[in-house]
Amino acid sequence: MLLSRFAAVSLRIKTNQAHKRLTSKLSNQLRCFSSTNVGPSQPTALTKDMANGIQDATKLFMEHGIGMQKMKVIAKEAEDVDTIVGRWQSMMEAYLGTQVHVLAGLGYTPDESGLHLYNQHLATFVQSASPSIQEDLRVANRDLWRFVLSSSFNVSLEDIKKSEMNIVDARNAMHKVSMKMIEPAVLEAIALKCASLTSTGNYAMDMGQKHQIVQEALVHDVYIGGEPSLLTECGFESGEKGYVSMQCVMAEHQSDPLITQYISSAMMQVLKSAGIDMSEVRKATEDMKSDS
Repeated sequence: MLLSRFAAVSLRIKTNQAHKRLTSKLSNQLRCFSSTNVGPSQPTALTKDMANGIQDATKLFMEHGIGMQKMKVIAKEAEDVDTIVGRWQSMMEAYLGTQVHVLAGLGYTPDESGLHLYNQHLATFVQSASPSIQEDLRVANRDLWRFVLSSSFNVSLEDIKKSEMNIVDARNAMHKVSMKMIEPAVLEAIALKCASLTSTGNYAMDMGQKHQIVQEALVHDVYIGGEPSLLTECGFESGEKGYVSMQCVMAEHQSDPLITQYISSAMMQVLKSAGIDMSEVRKATEDMKSDS
């Protein structure tokens, strides 16, 4: 599953922390894929069989393996908009942990750099693939993402399908999202909360705290809050179910250049208000990799 650029940016810091924990948990399991005499070699490109195999294996583990076990735990938690960010992060950790395990079997490193390399390879492969192969991969990614959200948040696949949007309506909705993200009140609230934080002395942890504030603001101040809420203005149900359905729409149209422009531009302003320097975050990511 390819995350939208918005999701990739907003989850980057939390993902780094998840990878570090997952790498430790999976290290013993992954030894079967390597040799003490032969150094691991990452793939240099993806083939059709590899791309389909990764999708199929990830789907298998999410439907019948540890991924499903973790999603069942998340689904048992009470529906509460005040805890949706934590549950969303737990869902992403379950998915990323499964994908890391699958990719490690092909030689990708079990960390963010391995995932990043895989996504690069996938993007390159898709660009050169036939329209029919591109569509097959897109539908498989979409259906897996829908399954993960449905299983984690108790939203039926039928309800998710009802929320489908054509590209014109999706662009209009994402434009409204981007405008809400950069409203002065939203940016000021994020800036004030981040400025009031006490430094832990650890850059990655400080950025993690700011990231948490950003996520909470996006969910509660941008999507769910207000009367009427942005969700209802865009034609979705209010509250948690509407939020989940809207994330499906974002993923469905994540590759549209105009939507990418809307959300990326707004997200950069949000991160700036939070005092998050993405160049410093990337440096911190490299430091975390070297320490793991």
